[in-house]
Amino acid sequence: MGQSILALKKIQKQPKVSVGTQVADLHIQGALYAAIKSHKDEFDLAEINRENRLEYSNEVHIRNFHEGIHTALNESGQRRNVKYIAVGLHGKNDFKTSISELWLKEDIVPFVFGKTRENRSITEVAREVSSHFNDENLVYVQMNTTNEVKVSELVSLEDYRKTVPDEDFGNLKFLVKKFKGKKLTFLGATPQGGGVALMRHALIRLYKLLGVDAHWYVLIPKKEAFAITKSKFHNVLQAVSPVGIELTDEDKDIYNSWTDENAKKFASVFKNSDVIVVDDPQPAGLIPYIKKINPRVKIIYRSHIQIVGELASTNNTVQRKTWEFLWKSIQLSDLFISHPIKEFIPSDVPMEKILYMPATTDPLDGLNKPLSEAQMNYYMRIFNKLLLIQEGQAPLDMNRPYIVQIARFDPAKGIPDVIESYRILRERLVKEGKVIPSLVIGGNASVDDPDGVPVHNATLELLKTDKYSYLSDDVKVVRLPHLDQLLNVLLRKSHIVLQLSTKEGFEVKVTEGLMKGKPVVAYKTGGIPLQIEDGVNGFLIEPGNTQEVADKMYELFVDKGQYKKMSAAAVQYANKDYLTVANAISWLFMAVYLQAGHKVSGNYQWVKDLSQAYYYNSQNSSDKILSRLMPLGKKIGERLKKK
Repeated sequence: MGQSILALKKIQKQPKVSVGTQVADLHIQGALYAAIKSHKDEFDLAEINRENRLEYSNEVHIRNFHEGIHTALNESGQRRNVKYIAVGLHGKNDFKTSISELWLKEDIVPFVFGKTRENRSITEVAREVSSHFNDENLVYVQMNTTNEVKVSELVSLEDYRKTVPDEDFGNLKFLVKKFKGKKLTFLGATPQGGGVALMRHALIRLYKLLGVDAHWYVLIPKKEAFAITKSKFHNVLQAVSPVGIELTDEDKDIYNSWTDENAKKFASVFKNSDVIVVDDPQPAGLIPYIKKINPRVKIIYRSHIQIVGELASTNNTVQRKTWEFLWKSIQLSDLFISHPIKEFIPSDVPMEKILYMPATTDPLDGLNKPLSEAQMNYYMRIFNKLLLIQEGQAPLDMNRPYIVQIARFDPAKGIPDVIESYRILRERLVKEGKVIPSLVIGGNASVDDPDGVPVHNATLELLKTDKYSYLSDDVKVVRLPHLDQLLNVLLRKSHIVLQLSTKEGFEVKVTEGLMKGKPVVAYKTGGIPLQIEDGVNGFLIEPGNTQEVADKMYELFVDKGQYKKMSAAAVQYANKDYLTVANAISWLFMAVYLQAGHKVSGNYQWVKDLSQAYYYNSQNSSDKILSRLMPLGKKIGERLKKK
């Protein structure tokens, strides 16, 4: 690299990671932000280290532009033991190849500026890149003045094509052409925290690569409203709220006032959309406004939570009172999309409106992409040094195996049962003189989730009680930052993944654990039985049976042959219908079908299956259609039979 250094002080080298070294004893690599300006056969590189206010500017001559970026940053990072957090790409070159290499190989967030910063110095561009991150090197979610979420450009369309069968990708491209000229809008509660936000980031990223006119907007944040939607909508409908929690007239007034405020903000969005997807109860009150502003628009309500349908259908229950309030708005939607569990749907939702769609995860985002051993060590150092030690907890001993549950700190996530199951397992292993695993309980926070802090604090208090205090040093309880790669590594490095939710919609962390080859021990609740084959890639336990949870974990620790077999099955049977491309197909199919004026007969069918039939019908002769639809019909029937 060139030698024109603007700073007087160099970044101090850190010790390299070695096998067997205690991760907590190592320093965390220095973080750098960079910008690259390309020329014909060379590029300029500027770097910013915000902590020490250091700036470097280098002129690098290379033969191959794309290989040169990859090589130069890789060599520089290793030589100086620094971590490039993000790089801005600026100039006339085509950056498509570089984007994927930076993100998937080097774990660097790419920002593509193209020619848009032509009159600015390369160092100024580097400063702009660094401004997108906070002091903990966590990216700010970008939104414009209309509360539209701007997603990161991380990978190429070809990267997504490799994640699915050719037939699925063909279906996706077919639907993209059908939807051309139309606008698809998603309305949600929050841009970060929880599975819905993760799905939307990935979905909009893929749609952007495909040229689909799709947009994602989030509500104006309001603490008082979120307290109601979490405790008196979400928790009540899931039947996990304390006795006495009930929706009041005052609550309704606060929610309605907030809804009116949002309706005014999004009026132009409603007017210019062809299909609008409303995610969960928080924005449900906007549906009447949407209908009034734009009578021609098609509205799909997507229920992501586990509604206890029986209670929501029974008069005089708190669930019924909450549901009646919400249903006044939701009933105006054209379709009701639910997780594929019939019991999640109140009885007054018409069958012809009901369709099934699972939650999905993205194979190319920070939660799931492959990471090198060095990259994983970097994130584990952050976990130990910044999250555990600074919070007064003992560091995680990486020379011992550990069990992990990644989930929000929520009353429905079964955290007390996680701790009790671990206690039972630990006592048995101690008696037999076997290696004692640690336990990690962690999850992200969300702006619309006021339960997070109280449940986190209650968990810490539980570990101080006489029953559990002796094992508290081996239990790590952490509210994790929005650093997807950290969650990725915690799952990858674990021995067993737990998901002891007492109420659950469709838990993507189960899918993510299985994708990484980890057997999952989970409660038989909600949509989880659709994700786990009991005894094949994990175990399904009746809620509350902590003894059996401990017994199954014991088997996975002592029977290496069984563990190896289940680990292989976890990867082999990871369902591609639970990934982003399948999600993109499903939403586009519904948008195309509704916009074409077709009447959708729901009746609990899976949207992905219907999209396949629609695609086959457009691609094949009548004989081929019948041969395709027969196994498809059987597939739908088998799924419904399970319910």
